[in-house]
Order: sequence, then C-alpha cells, then structure tokens
Amino acid sequence: MNVLRTVSLPAGPPCPRVEGRARIAAQFAAYLTDESRTTAGPVEVVFFPEDIGHVCRAVEECAGRGMRLTVAGARTGIVGGAVPVESEAVLALERLNHIRYVRQDQARDCFFAGVEAGVVLADLQRALRTTPLQELPWADERSRQAGMRLEAGRRRPSYPVDPTETSAQIGGTVATNASGARTFHYGPTRAWVEAISVVTAAGEVLRLRRGEVRASQGCFILASERGAARVVPLPHLKMPATKHAAGYYLRQDMDAVDLFVGSEGTLGIVVEAELRLTLEPPERLLMTCFLPSEADALGLVQAVRQDGGLRPVAIEYMDGAALELLGAKRAKEGASSGVPPLPEDARAAVYLELDFDGDAEFRRCYGTVEALLRRFGSLPRRTWAGLTPGDLAAMKAFRHALPEYVNSIIGACKLEVPAIHKVGTDMAVPDERLAEVMSLYRDSLRSAGLQYVIFGHIGDNHLHVNILPRSEAELGQALGLYEEFARRVVAMGGSVSAEHGIGRIKRALLRIQFGPEVVSQMRRIKEVLDPGGLLNPGVMF
Repeated sequence: MNVLRTVSLPAGPPCPRVEGRARIAAQFAAYLTDESRTTAGPVEVVFFPEDIGHVCRAVEECAGRGMRLTVAGARTGIVGGAVPVESEAVLALERLNHIRYVRQDQARDCFFAGVEAGVVLADLQRALRTTPLQELPWADERSRQAGMRLEAGRRRPSYPVDPTETSAQIGGTVATNASGARTFHYGPTRAWVEAISVVTAAGEVLRLRRGEVRASQGCFILASERGAARVVPLPHLKMPATKHAAGYYLRQDMDAVDLFVGSEGTLGIVVEAELRLTLEPPERLLMTCFLPSEADALGLVQAVRQDGGLRPVAIEYMDGAALELLGAKRAKEGASSGVPPLPEDARAAVYLELDFDGDAEFRRCYGTVEALLRRFGSLPRRTWAGLTPGDLAAMKAFRHALPEYVNSIIGACKLEVPAIHKVGTDMAVPDERLAEVMSLYRDSLRSAGLQYVIFGHIGDNHLHVNILPRSEAELGQALGLYEEFARRVVAMGGSVSAEHGIGRIKRALLRIQFGPEVVSQMRRIKEVLDPGGLLNPGVMF
C-alpha cells in the first residue's frame, strides 16, 4: 500500500504562545538563532505546544493568518535550519518532552522506546542507562518482565545514535537524520526509527510505521480527510553510496517513514517517534593512538576496518595541524583545557572504540591493535587507552576541544574583521577514495596558504575540513575551495553533506550534488505536501 492517510484531531484549546515582536526580541531572542550563528529578526509569535493537538492547531492558525512557520528543537544545528529568516512564527517543541513507553517486541527479540519530539537525546540515553528498569514507563507487563530479566543479566536497552551534540532533541535528530562517530557501526538515525507521527502542513496527523506504507510505481498517494487525494512523485535518482544527508531520501520502492526522516521539517513536523533500541555492549576498549604521519594513520584506519577479529564502533581522526592547535591550547590553559600531554612528534591521531566480551577477547583485541600500532610506526605506550565511562568522557572532551578552540580563534579574528567566519566542510567519499580526497584537501589548502585543520569520522571517510581565514581575501579563497571540494567529492561518488544537512546555509550544494533538474523534482515533493510553503520556508530550497 502506498497511501499516506492523514487524520484530523478533534477541536481543542489554542496552542500556548508568546506574541509580539518587541517582547520576543527582548525576552525570547534565543528562538531567532541557532548554532550556525545565523540570526533572524523577531517573529510575531512563538508557539509552545504541549501535545499533538496544540501542534495541529498552531499549524492551522498559521495557515489561516498567512504566517509561515519555522520548527525549532534545541537549535543545535549548524546549517541555519531552525532560524526563522523567512517566517513570521516559530514552533518550539521543548514541552513535548515525555518518554511515553518502552516496549519489547518478542517476535524480533528487541526493545523500542516511544518518545515525544522534544525529549533531549542525552536525557533519553541517561534514562535508559541509569533509571532502575522497573521505573521506566513500560508499555505492558510482559515488556516490563523482559526488562527485569535484562537487568538481572546486567544488560540494559540503549539508544546507540551518538551525535556530537547530545543536547539535541529527538525530533530534530529525526528531522535531520543525525549521526556521529558511532555511525560507523550503528548507522545514522534513520536506521533506528521504527515509527513516527507527523503533523502535515494541513494541520492533520500522519502516523507511519516502518513496513506498512511503501512507494509503488514511483509515488505515494496523499489521502486527506479534508480534500482530494494528491500524487507525491518520487524521482529516480542515484544517491551516493556513502554517509549522506543532502536533500530528501528517495527510492522508487521506499518506505514512507524514510520520506520524512532527514527532510529537515520541510514536509511535515515530526512530533513523536518510536526508536529501536540495542543492548549495551558488555565492555568497550577506548584508544587514542598517536602516529608519526598521515599515511600511517590512514594505514591504521584501513587495517582496523579490514580486520575481521575486531569490533570497532567508532574510528575518528585528527591531523597534525589539529594536534598543534590542541597543544597550544594545553600550553595556554593547562589541564583545564581538556587536552592531555601530547607526544611532540605526533602528526596524526586515530581514536578507536572497540567492543569486546570478557578477558580472553580483550587480550586478543588489545594484542591485535598493539601489532597494528607497531606496524604503522607507533607503540602502545604512546597511546591513551581506557575502559571506563570516565575515560570515554575525557576522550570526548579532548575531541570536542578542537572545534571549540577553532571557534575561539575565529571569534578573535572577528574582532578585527567582522565578516570573517569559519568555513567547515561536511563531505564523505567511498572507501577507495579516502586517500585521494585527503590529498585533494591537503594539496589545495597548502597551495592556497590557508590555516586549516582536518578531523572527524574517518571510519566513514567523512572528514571535516575547518578553514580559518584571517582576512576577507582569505575568506573568499576558502569559499572558492569549498565549492571546488564539493564538485570533486561528487565526482568521486561522495556526498556534499554527510551529516549536517542542507538547511539555509548549504542550499547551493544541493544543486552540485544532484543538478538543477533533480532539485526541481525534490521541490515538487515539497509543493505537493506543503502547497502553501508554510513549513520551514527557505530550508533546502
């Protein structure tokens, strides 16, 4: 069946809100910006729905008053998607913050969590990790008993999606198909979304469960209680076989859930989701390996990926320039910097998370990595290793210290040259093109004489190049290189946006990825589902 069947909710009280441009500018200015530092002028109203009915009525009210609506989660995105640049209203989902239930699916031998869109990712992960299982909101007694058996066996259900920004809200992570370091093993958010509830641009509710509605003959049929059915056409296109978050996910026989996951709030508002859970690993080895060259780091990454005896969950990277910056940060701030003492001759670092179960597997796992380190010019004693949650937190702090320090450098430059901003890429390539794209980045940036660092999710061949211009002329150079990198990456079969999406800032990259004809076909999907252009105007298109 390929019918997207919406339903109308009964009438009810209006959605709670704050109104007045002056009041919003003075007291609610946080809803006019996000982590991209893009800023909008004050809007007429900020809605604060407390249930799905409120969302429906807010959408209906905006349609009736001719106001366009921007959806705001935790505003942690860095492409400007939550900024109401072209809107008169904001829908803030933070009060939709309940974990509704945890249930077991006996047939599939797994667990699921039903959550509202405003639940903070870290809060969900903390509840699953630390709340006594009997106190979780179980869907039924059979599920609760299954949870008790898990706890007795010292295992717990866990939501494994691990974006860098854990203060994100679940609705936002679904709308952007968020990912992160552990995507190497677990995949992005899409892989863990079992069902969603979406409020459409007509203020109706669409409830979708994976496997129940699939495209047929290259289309869906949108069937509303309020009007004639409409065809949602799905263009035939080749998506990159890499980590990818640019534009709509489109396949001729696709599941309807996937149309909305990653659509950045342009096709409907995700208000609830059911998320598949996994079981926490028995144990995990954490290692930050310091290496003498980029070539050695690439060799280690390739060897770890190919070794069938290892179970890597995450493989991350920092280049020599990044280590130099972090060394300077430690010299300036000391231990409070979050940066450990670094080997002076290190020219690259590779971070590994490796699952294991029991002492025998630990010895085999550690022995394999030790041999690989020696093979690629390093030693175990030059490696920062750990096993505990505290070790994980310290290594994450080390990883996150880099972009924070980069931002502080850019902030200082902006005092002298206000137009300056960081230029950060978000591209991924197929496995066989990793060394090639690294050479492209390195050679181009060195020739241009620009300051830069390269870091990120090297296990997925997904690296962030952060260029730090020091003048408007260098900013122009950096932006030109960014566009050239995008064209070259697409030619390699890669993605111009592997995890951050398009938002408002990267709309030009969508045309580089797919060409104007496909972008027009994507826009047609938007026009069918949101004919008035009500939802997230200016995002993607």
